[in-house]
Amino acid sequence: GLALGASPVALQQPSPPPAPPPPAAPPLRLASPAELKSLTADAPTAAQNFTFALPVGVAPENGLQVKTIWAARAISLLFPQVTTIGGYRQDALRWHPSGLAIDVMIPNHNSPEGIELGDQIAGYALANAKRWGIDHVIWRQKIYPGVGRASWTANMGNETANHYDHVHIATNGGGYPTGHETYSIGSMTPTPPA
Repeated sequence: GLALGASPVALQQPSPPPAPPPPAAPPLRLASPAELKSLTADAPTAAQNFTFALPVGVAPENGLQVKTIWAARAISLLFPQVTTIGGYRQDALRWHPSGLAIDVMIPNHNSPEGIELGDQIAGYALANAKRWGIDHVIWRQKIYPGVGRASWTANMGNETANHYDHVHIATNGGGYPTGHETYSIGSMTPTPPA
């Protein structure tokens, strides 16, 4: 028992000293395309075919066709640094007004990291040219043709027109959505026309 007058608080053990803070971790850096290739080279095929529904990304989808939506959702998920993707808008050319193109805005587009990010996104779109029906990709004053297209370059006069601040990705569309589509990294249902 307790002696009369003894305080229960006096019998508690002192608390241990606070733990030292963990050492600071080095800042993360974006993997280079060569590092990405070496990392994925030996990935099992089953992992590459794993499917899950892609969430709606940062691109407004109204007015976009299904293959353009598919590209926008995949890019939004895989490149979280991107916070703005433009899509449907009026334009003298048919790509945006027909829902066939997106503009992936590149943060800090003049920095080495911004240029590398744009290169990775343009490369990812071209690597999926057949799947997404890529007609062309424009980045840093160069147009990269999709399957079976010719290439050209031109100086349009400013950074946006010359595509230095964004990657323009144009598809062959695949038709307008019905609301019953499911998009994943490697496929979509229903399968759009080729």
